[in-house]
Amino acid sequence: MKKYFPFAFCLLVIATLGAGAFTLAWSDSDSEKRPLSEPSSSTESDGRPKLLRISAIVDGSGRIIFTRKAVHYVHKYWGIPKDMSFDGDPWEDMSETPAGWHQIAAHYDLSKARVIQRDGRDTIALELTEEGFDLYLCDSPNGRDHYEVIISIPPRS
Repeated sequence: MKKYFPFAFCLLVIATLGAGAFTLAWSDSDSEKRPLSEPSSSTESDGRPKLLRISAIVDGSGRIIFTRKAVHYVHKYWGIPKDMSFDGDPWEDMSETPAGWHQIAAHYDLSKARVIQRDGRDTIALELTEEGFDLYLCDSPNGRDHYEVIISIPPRS
């Protein structure tokens, strides 16, 4: 046991430092520092994927339909989501396409969208469709919970 302790301790320290190097990375491009995983607010492709953040208080289920022409919410069961935000801005009328979506749709490939980060106690799922993609939000347990998802959409070729 004594032979392996220094070796194991060094591996633990290296692993801890290595993990910290990735989780504590910051972007110097902004005057205000923020984590690299923070979604970009740009609507024009600069070669990087668009990171689209959607969040809401969910108590029930529904889906958000994304096409080149529009984005809208289709309610299924229980309550309608509250405090919905789309790309950092409040999305109060979910039957209307959020401001800025047409610029995003013009520059990014919706057929290759994927979820890269999700937070919520139940289901968050993305399904590709012929016209774009659908995002499902489902909170089945009693009560409501905060849901947040980041979707990566690569630039159009």
